[in-house]
Amino acid sequence: MPAPRDSDPAHDDDAPAAAGATRPRGVRLGRVTGVELFLDRSWFVIAALTVVMYGPVLWRLYPQLGWVNLLLALGFAVGLALSVLVHELAHAAAGRAAGWPVTRIVLTLMGGHTAFGAVHSRPLPTALVSLAGPLSNVALAAAGTVGLSFVPESAAGPVWALAELVVLANWVLGVFNLLPGLPLDGGRVVESVIWAVTGSESRGTVVAAWFGRAIAAGVLAWAMWTGQWRQPAVIAVTLLVAGFIYVGAGQALKQSRLMGVLDAVRAGDIARPAVEFAPTTPLSTVDAAVVAVTGDGYRGWTPDAVARDPRRRALGVLDPALAARVPGPQRSRVAMGDVAAWVPDAARVTPEVRGGDLVRFLEARGLAWAWVVDGADEVLGVVHHEDLARYALRG
Repeated sequence: MPAPRDSDPAHDDDAPAAAGATRPRGVRLGRVTGVELFLDRSWFVIAALTVVMYGPVLWRLYPQLGWVNLLLALGFAVGLALSVLVHELAHAAAGRAAGWPVTRIVLTLMGGHTAFGAVHSRPLPTALVSLAGPLSNVALAAAGTVGLSFVPESAAGPVWALAELVVLANWVLGVFNLLPGLPLDGGRVVESVIWAVTGSESRGTVVAAWFGRAIAAGVLAWAMWTGQWRQPAVIAVTLLVAGFIYVGAGQALKQSRLMGVLDAVRAGDIARPAVEFAPTTPLSTVDAAVVAVTGDGYRGWTPDAVARDPRRRALGVLDPALAARVPGPQRSRVAMGDVAAWVPDAARVTPEVRGGDLVRFLEARGLAWAWVVDGADEVLGVVHHEDLARYALRG
Protein backbone atom coordinates (compact mmCIF):
# COMPACT_ATOMS: atom_id res chain seq x y z
CA MET A 1 0.00 0.00 0.00
CA PRO A 2 1.22 3.47 -0.55
CA ALA A 3 2.32 5.76 2.14
CA PRO A 4 2.14 9.51 0.53
CA ARG A 5 2.22 10.16 2.28
CA ASP A 6 3.53 6.63 4.09
CA SER A 7 1.29 3.20 3.38
CA ASP A 8 -2.05 -0.20 3.97
CA PRO A 9 -2.39 -4.17 4.96
CA ALA A 10 -0.25 -3.36 2.24
CA HIS A 11 -0.77 1.10 2.06
CA ASP A 12 -0.76 2.93 5.26
CA ASP A 13 -1.26 6.11 3.63
CA ASP A 14 -2.27 7.94 6.01
CA ALA A 15 -1.48 11.69 6.08
CA PRO A 16 1.50 13.00 4.15
CA ALA A 17 4.74 11.80 5.61
CA ALA A 18 7.82 13.89 5.99
CA ALA A 19 10.66 13.02 3.69
CA GLY A 20 13.09 12.62 6.55
CA ALA A 21 11.25 9.72 8.15
CA THR A 22 13.01 7.48 10.64
CA ARG A 23 14.91 4.58 9.11
CA PRO A 24 12.81 1.43 9.54
CA ARG A 25 13.90 -1.32 11.87
CA GLY A 26 14.61 -4.67 10.31
CA VAL A 27 16.71 -6.20 7.56
CA ARG A 28 17.78 -4.12 4.59
CA LEU A 29 17.41 -6.33 1.52
CA GLY A 30 18.95 -3.91 -0.95
CA ARG A 31 17.34 -1.91 -3.75
CA VAL A 32 14.62 -2.80 -6.22
CA THR A 33 14.23 -0.46 -9.20
CA GLY A 34 16.29 2.04 -7.23
CA VAL A 35 14.05 1.93 -4.13
CA GLU A 36 15.40 0.76 -0.77
CA LEU A 37 13.73 -2.47 0.36
CA PHE A 38 13.43 -3.47 4.03
CA LEU A 39 12.07 -6.59 5.73
CA ASP A 40 10.55 -5.50 9.01
CA ARG A 41 11.11 -7.83 11.96
CA SER A 42 7.36 -8.21 12.34
CA TRP A 43 7.28 -10.10 9.03
CA PHE A 44 8.72 -13.15 10.77
CA VAL A 45 5.58 -13.29 12.93
CA ILE A 46 3.30 -13.63 9.92
CA ALA A 47 5.73 -16.12 8.38
CA ALA A 48 5.47 -18.29 11.51
CA LEU A 49 1.66 -18.04 11.48
CA THR A 50 1.65 -19.04 7.81
CA VAL A 51 3.67 -22.17 8.57
CA VAL A 52 1.38 -23.02 11.51
CA MET A 53 -1.76 -22.55 9.41
CA TYR A 54 -0.75 -24.17 6.13
CA GLY A 55 1.86 -26.71 7.21
CA PRO A 56 -0.78 -29.11 8.61
CA VAL A 57 -2.96 -28.63 5.49
CA LEU A 58 -0.12 -29.66 3.20
CA TRP A 59 0.80 -32.51 5.56
CA ARG A 60 -2.70 -33.96 5.24
CA LEU A 61 -2.51 -33.70 1.46
CA TYR A 62 1.01 -35.11 1.14
CA PRO A 63 1.75 -37.22 4.23
CA GLN A 64 4.59 -38.95 2.42
CA LEU A 65 6.59 -35.72 2.43
CA GLY A 66 6.62 -35.46 6.24
CA TRP A 67 8.47 -32.42 7.54
CA VAL A 68 9.11 -31.15 4.02
CA ASN A 69 5.54 -29.84 4.15
CA LEU A 70 6.64 -27.23 6.69
CA LEU A 71 9.30 -26.05 4.26
CA LEU A 72 6.63 -25.81 1.58
CA ALA A 73 4.48 -23.74 3.96
CA LEU A 74 7.46 -21.47 4.55
CA GLY A 75 7.78 -21.24 0.77
CA PHE A 76 4.18 -20.00 0.72
CA ALA A 77 5.14 -17.28 3.23
CA VAL A 78 7.96 -16.22 0.93
CA GLY A 79 5.62 -16.31 -2.07
CA LEU A 80 3.16 -14.14 -0.17
CA ALA A 81 5.95 -11.67 0.62
CA LEU A 82 6.90 -11.53 -3.07
CA SER A 83 3.25 -10.88 -3.94
CA VAL A 84 3.21 -7.98 -1.47
CA LEU A 85 6.45 -6.72 -3.02
CA VAL A 86 4.80 -6.68 -6.46
CA HIS A 87 1.90 -4.75 -4.88
CA GLU A 88 4.25 -2.16 -3.39
CA LEU A 89 6.36 -1.86 -6.54
CA ALA A 90 3.15 -1.07 -8.45
CA HIS A 91 2.41 1.70 -5.93
CA ALA A 92 5.96 2.98 -6.33
CA ALA A 93 5.81 2.96 -10.14
CA ALA A 94 2.46 4.78 -10.16
CA GLY A 95 3.76 7.26 -7.60
CA ARG A 96 6.81 8.02 -9.68
CA ALA A 97 4.60 8.51 -12.73
CA ALA A 98 2.63 11.06 -10.68
CA GLY A 99 5.85 12.83 -9.70
CA TRP A 100 5.96 11.53 -6.13
CA PRO A 101 9.41 10.83 -4.65
CA VAL A 102 9.64 7.18 -3.50
CA THR A 103 11.80 6.72 -0.40
CA ARG A 104 11.49 3.02 0.52
CA ILE A 105 9.40 -0.14 0.56
CA VAL A 106 8.96 -2.07 3.81
CA LEU A 107 7.52 -5.59 4.08
CA THR A 108 5.75 -5.88 7.44
CA LEU A 109 3.47 -7.98 9.60
CA MET A 110 0.36 -6.74 7.80
CA GLY A 111 1.80 -6.85 4.29
CA GLY A 112 3.91 -3.83 3.56
CA HIS A 113 3.97 -0.18 2.68
CA THR A 114 5.56 2.16 0.20
CA ALA A 115 6.84 5.38 1.73
CA PHE A 116 6.78 8.51 -0.38
CA GLY A 117 8.38 11.82 0.37
CA ALA A 118 6.01 14.67 1.23
CA VAL A 119 3.81 15.43 -1.76
CA HIS A 120 1.11 17.94 -2.61
CA SER A 121 -1.35 15.63 -4.32
CA ARG A 122 -4.80 15.86 -5.82
CA PRO A 123 -7.69 13.36 -5.87
CA LEU A 124 -7.01 11.70 -9.24
CA PRO A 125 -3.31 10.85 -8.77
CA THR A 126 -4.01 9.70 -5.21
CA ALA A 127 -6.70 7.31 -6.45
CA LEU A 128 -4.57 6.00 -9.32
CA VAL A 129 -1.54 5.36 -7.10
CA SER A 130 -3.76 3.56 -4.60
CA LEU A 131 -5.40 1.37 -7.26
CA ALA A 132 -2.08 0.32 -8.80
CA GLY A 133 -1.18 -2.02 -5.92
CA PRO A 134 -4.29 -4.22 -5.69
CA LEU A 135 -4.75 -4.28 -9.47
CA SER A 136 -1.22 -5.68 -9.84
CA ASN A 137 -2.20 -8.56 -7.54
CA VAL A 138 -5.43 -9.17 -9.44
CA ALA A 139 -3.42 -9.31 -12.68
CA LEU A 140 -0.96 -11.79 -11.14
CA ALA A 141 -3.80 -13.90 -9.78
CA ALA A 142 -5.59 -13.95 -13.15
CA ALA A 143 -2.40 -14.90 -14.97
CA GLY A 144 -1.69 -17.63 -12.40
CA THR A 145 -5.21 -19.01 -12.65
CA VAL A 146 -4.94 -19.24 -16.42
CA GLY A 147 -1.49 -20.81 -16.20
CA LEU A 148 -2.55 -23.45 -13.68
CA SER A 149 -5.55 -24.38 -15.80
CA PHE A 150 -3.13 -25.83 -18.37
CA VAL A 151 -1.45 -28.12 -15.81
CA PRO A 152 -2.82 -31.68 -16.15
CA GLU A 153 -4.24 -33.32 -13.02
CA SER A 154 -1.60 -36.02 -13.26
CA ALA A 155 1.08 -33.39 -12.69
CA ALA A 156 -0.56 -32.04 -9.56
CA GLY A 157 1.73 -32.27 -6.55
CA PRO A 158 3.23 -30.23 -3.71
CA VAL A 159 4.67 -27.55 -6.00
CA TRP A 160 1.32 -27.26 -7.80
CA ALA A 161 -0.45 -26.93 -4.42
CA LEU A 162 2.01 -24.22 -3.38
CA ALA A 163 1.42 -22.34 -6.65
CA GLU A 164 -2.34 -22.57 -6.06
CA LEU A 165 -1.93 -21.05 -2.61
CA VAL A 166 0.13 -18.17 -3.98
CA VAL A 167 -2.47 -17.52 -6.69
CA LEU A 168 -5.23 -17.56 -4.07
CA ALA A 169 -3.20 -15.18 -1.90
CA ASN A 170 -2.96 -12.71 -4.78
CA TRP A 171 -6.72 -12.86 -5.32
CA VAL A 172 -7.26 -12.15 -1.61
CA LEU A 173 -4.59 -9.43 -1.46
CA GLY A 174 -5.95 -7.68 -4.53
CA VAL A 175 -9.67 -7.92 -3.83
CA PHE A 176 -9.38 -7.27 -0.08
CA ASN A 177 -7.35 -4.12 -0.62
CA LEU A 178 -10.02 -2.83 -3.00
CA LEU A 179 -12.58 -2.77 -0.18
CA PRO A 180 -13.78 0.83 0.26
CA GLY A 181 -12.42 1.72 3.68
CA LEU A 182 -9.26 3.26 5.10
CA PRO A 183 -6.50 2.32 5.55
CA LEU A 184 -7.03 -0.05 2.60
CA ASP A 185 -6.29 1.13 -0.93
CA GLY A 186 -9.98 1.08 -1.80
CA GLY A 187 -10.57 3.47 1.09
CA ARG A 188 -8.09 5.88 -0.41
CA VAL A 189 -10.07 5.75 -3.64
CA VAL A 190 -13.32 6.53 -1.75
CA GLU A 191 -11.54 9.40 -0.02
CA SER A 192 -10.39 10.75 -3.39
CA VAL A 193 -13.86 10.56 -4.92
CA ILE A 194 -15.47 12.44 -2.01
CA TRP A 195 -12.56 14.89 -2.08
CA ALA A 196 -13.09 15.55 -5.80
CA VAL A 197 -16.86 16.00 -5.39
CA THR A 198 -16.84 18.17 -2.27
CA GLY A 199 -13.45 19.85 -2.55
CA SER A 200 -12.66 18.69 0.99
CA GLU A 201 -10.01 16.02 1.52
CA SER A 202 -10.81 15.81 5.23
CA ARG A 203 -14.48 15.06 4.48
CA GLY A 204 -13.39 12.24 2.19
CA THR A 205 -11.09 10.92 4.89
CA VAL A 206 -13.91 10.84 7.47
CA VAL A 207 -16.25 8.89 5.17
CA ALA A 208 -13.57 6.40 4.12
CA ALA A 209 -12.38 5.93 7.73
CA TRP A 210 -15.87 5.07 8.95
CA PHE A 211 -16.20 2.63 6.06
CA GLY A 212 -12.92 1.14 7.29
CA ARG A 213 -14.30 0.66 10.79
CA ALA A 214 -17.35 -1.04 9.29
CA ILE A 215 -15.06 -3.38 7.35
CA ALA A 216 -13.14 -4.24 10.54
CA ALA A 217 -16.43 -5.13 12.22
CA GLY A 218 -17.42 -7.15 9.16
CA VAL A 219 -14.20 -9.16 9.28
CA LEU A 220 -14.90 -10.14 12.90
CA ALA A 221 -18.55 -10.93 12.10
CA TRP A 222 -17.42 -13.19 9.25
CA ALA A 223 -15.06 -15.07 11.58
CA MET A 224 -17.87 -15.65 14.06
CA TRP A 225 -20.49 -16.57 11.45
CA THR A 226 -18.28 -19.12 9.67
CA GLY A 227 -16.88 -20.62 12.87
CA GLN A 228 -13.31 -19.56 12.07
CA TRP A 229 -12.90 -18.49 15.69
CA ARG A 230 -12.54 -22.17 16.59
CA GLN A 231 -9.15 -22.27 14.81
CA PRO A 232 -6.54 -20.43 16.91
CA ALA A 233 -4.21 -19.54 14.04
CA VAL A 234 -7.06 -18.31 11.82
CA ILE A 235 -8.65 -16.21 14.54
CA ALA A 236 -5.21 -14.75 15.39
CA VAL A 237 -4.76 -13.57 11.80
CA THR A 238 -8.38 -12.35 11.70
CA LEU A 239 -7.88 -10.29 14.86
CA LEU A 240 -4.64 -8.86 13.47
CA VAL A 241 -6.34 -7.80 10.22
CA ALA A 242 -9.44 -6.37 11.93
CA GLY A 243 -7.29 -4.57 14.51
CA PHE A 244 -5.03 -3.14 11.84
CA ILE A 245 -7.99 -1.76 9.88
CA TYR A 246 -9.72 -0.35 12.95
CA VAL A 247 -6.60 1.36 14.29
CA GLY A 248 -5.68 2.69 10.83
CA ALA A 249 -9.19 4.10 10.40
CA GLY A 250 -8.94 5.75 13.81
CA GLN A 251 -5.63 7.37 12.89
CA ALA A 252 -7.19 8.68 9.68
CA LEU A 253 -10.09 10.19 11.65
CA LYS A 254 -7.67 11.89 14.04
CA GLN A 255 -5.70 13.31 11.13
CA SER A 256 -8.91 14.48 9.50
CA ARG A 257 -9.98 16.30 12.67
CA LEU A 258 -6.65 18.10 12.80
CA MET A 259 -6.91 19.11 9.15
CA GLY A 260 -10.49 20.24 9.72
CA VAL A 261 -9.32 22.55 12.51
CA LEU A 262 -6.60 23.92 10.25
CA ASP A 263 -8.97 24.47 7.34
CA ALA A 264 -10.95 26.85 9.55
CA VAL A 265 -8.01 29.26 9.70
CA ARG A 266 -6.34 31.23 6.91
CA ALA A 267 -2.69 32.05 6.41
CA GLY A 268 -3.29 35.73 7.07
CA ASP A 269 -4.93 34.92 10.42
CA ILE A 270 -2.06 32.92 11.84
CA ALA A 271 0.94 34.72 10.33
CA ARG A 272 3.43 36.43 12.61
CA PRO A 273 3.88 40.11 11.77
CA ALA A 274 7.00 40.85 9.73
CA VAL A 275 9.31 43.77 9.03
CA GLU A 276 11.29 43.64 5.79
CA PHE A 277 14.96 44.67 5.47
CA ALA A 278 17.59 44.46 2.76
CA PRO A 279 19.90 41.42 3.24
CA THR A 280 22.84 43.79 3.74
CA THR A 281 21.19 45.65 6.64
CA PRO A 282 23.43 45.55 9.74
CA LEU A 283 22.07 43.45 12.57
CA SER A 284 22.26 46.46 14.89
CA THR A 285 19.83 48.33 12.62
CA VAL A 286 17.46 45.37 12.68
CA ASP A 287 17.72 45.32 16.49
CA ALA A 288 16.75 48.97 16.73
CA ALA A 289 13.86 48.61 14.30
CA VAL A 290 12.41 45.59 16.09
CA VAL A 291 12.72 47.32 19.46
CA ALA A 292 10.94 50.35 18.03
CA VAL A 293 8.08 48.17 16.82
CA THR A 294 7.73 45.78 19.77
CA GLY A 295 9.37 47.62 22.63
CA ASP A 296 10.86 44.39 23.98
CA GLY A 297 13.80 43.53 21.79
CA TYR A 298 13.75 40.00 20.44
CA ARG A 299 11.65 38.53 23.24
CA GLY A 300 9.07 36.33 21.46
CA TRP A 301 10.57 37.15 18.04
CA THR A 302 7.60 39.17 16.93
CA PRO A 303 7.64 40.63 14.39
CA ASP A 304 9.86 38.43 12.21
CA ALA A 305 12.67 40.22 10.45
CA VAL A 306 12.63 39.18 6.80
CA ALA A 307 14.70 39.86 3.69
CA ARG A 308 14.71 39.13 -0.04
CA ASP A 309 17.68 38.31 -2.20
CA PRO A 310 16.56 38.86 -5.84
CA ARG A 311 19.96 37.72 -7.12
CA ARG A 312 19.59 34.30 -5.51
CA ARG A 313 15.80 34.27 -5.88
CA ALA A 314 15.54 33.55 -2.19
CA LEU A 315 13.57 34.66 0.84
CA GLY A 316 15.04 34.86 4.32
CA VAL A 317 13.83 35.05 7.90
CA LEU A 318 16.22 36.07 10.65
CA ASP A 319 17.30 33.00 12.62
CA PRO A 320 17.05 33.82 16.35
CA ALA A 321 19.67 31.26 17.36
CA LEU A 322 22.24 32.53 14.87
CA ALA A 323 21.53 36.18 15.68
CA ALA A 324 21.91 35.57 19.41
CA ARG A 325 25.46 34.28 18.87
CA VAL A 326 26.64 37.60 17.43
CA PRO A 327 28.22 39.72 20.22
CA GLY A 328 26.96 43.28 20.69
CA PRO A 329 30.08 45.05 19.37
CA GLN A 330 29.96 43.01 16.13
CA ARG A 331 26.26 43.48 15.38
CA SER A 332 26.94 46.63 13.38
CA ARG A 333 29.33 44.67 11.11
CA VAL A 334 27.22 41.54 10.58
CA ALA A 335 24.56 41.73 7.87
CA MET A 336 21.11 40.39 8.55
CA GLY A 337 21.40 38.09 5.52
CA ASP A 338 24.33 36.31 7.18
CA VAL A 339 22.16 35.14 10.08
CA ALA A 340 18.96 34.41 8.17
CA ALA A 341 17.40 31.10 7.15
CA TRP A 342 16.94 31.15 3.37
CA VAL A 343 14.43 29.31 1.19
CA PRO A 344 13.48 29.50 -2.51
CA ASP A 345 11.53 32.54 -3.63
CA ALA A 346 8.46 30.31 -4.22
CA ALA A 347 7.94 29.99 -0.44
CA ARG A 348 5.12 32.50 -0.43
CA VAL A 349 1.36 32.23 -0.09
CA THR A 350 -1.62 34.59 -0.15
CA PRO A 351 -3.55 35.48 3.02
CA GLU A 352 -6.60 33.45 1.90
CA VAL A 353 -4.84 30.06 1.79
CA ARG A 354 -6.48 27.57 4.16
CA GLY A 355 -4.46 26.12 7.01
CA GLY A 356 -4.74 22.55 5.71
CA ASP A 357 -3.48 23.56 2.27
CA LEU A 358 -0.73 25.54 3.94
CA VAL A 359 0.47 22.48 5.86
CA ARG A 360 0.57 20.49 2.62
CA PHE A 361 2.42 23.36 0.91
CA LEU A 362 5.08 23.47 3.63
CA GLU A 363 5.50 19.69 3.90
CA ALA A 364 5.59 19.10 0.15
CA ARG A 365 8.51 21.52 -0.11
CA GLY A 366 10.21 20.71 3.19
CA LEU A 367 9.70 24.26 4.49
CA ALA A 368 9.60 25.42 8.11
CA TRP A 369 7.84 28.64 7.17
CA ALA A 370 6.37 30.66 4.31
CA TRP A 371 5.89 34.34 3.62
CA VAL A 372 2.36 35.73 3.41
CA VAL A 373 2.16 38.42 0.70
CA ASP A 374 -0.65 40.53 -0.69
CA GLY A 375 -1.50 41.23 -4.33
CA ALA A 376 1.22 43.88 -4.52
CA ASP A 377 3.80 41.38 -3.20
CA GLU A 378 4.05 43.28 0.08
CA VAL A 379 4.97 41.09 3.05
CA LEU A 380 2.11 40.77 5.55
CA GLY A 381 3.73 38.21 7.81
CA VAL A 382 5.37 34.80 8.15
CA VAL A 383 3.55 31.54 8.85
CA HIS A 384 5.63 28.99 10.77
CA HIS A 385 4.94 25.26 10.64
CA GLU A 386 5.27 25.09 14.43
CA ASP A 387 2.51 27.71 14.84
CA LEU A 388 0.20 25.66 12.62
CA ALA A 389 0.94 22.54 14.67
CA ARG A 390 0.18 24.36 17.93
CA TYR A 391 -3.04 25.75 16.48
CA ALA A 392 -4.18 22.30 15.32
CA LEU A 393 -3.51 20.72 18.73
CA ARG A 394 -5.17 23.60 20.55
CA GLY A 395 -8.24 23.22 18.34
